Amino acid sequence: MKREDLLAVIDGFFGAMNQHDVEKMARYCSDDVIADEVAEAAPFVGIEAFKKSYSDVFQGYPDCIAEVKGTYVDGDVVICQVRWWANNLGVFRGAEPTGKKVDIRIAYFFHLKGGKIHQITEYYDVATLLVQQGQLEL
Repeated sequence: MKREDLLAVIDGFFGAMNQHDVEKMARYCSDDVIADEVAEAAPFVGIEAFKKSYSDVFQGYPDCIAEVKGTYVDGDVVICQVRWWANNLGVFRGAEPTGKKVDIRIAYFFHLKGGKIHQITEYYDVATLLVQQGQLEL
């Protein structure tokens, strides 16, 4: 794929994310997508697991916004530096809401195949997230 085509997929993905539309986000992904948040115990594999994962995010952080601050393209890999902020207003993967604001940076590594996102790996500092939510003291 051309660079501009890769970036169009990623732009569409983040646009759908900021609309909190998991169905639209899933259209940018392959059916066998692997969504790997390094802070989680195991990757979410397959389109249904992907949608459940992001539905959980939108439940816990119903006002979340992802702002892409920079991108890098190499072959079929797109790396994005993202500023992500939200208020923890709902239950997130079993944790009760804190009502606190979070503002973190996330590095997303997207691997595309056949014009779709095949793998997403997210790196972020979970300790910073927990401190901001009042769930961890350093």
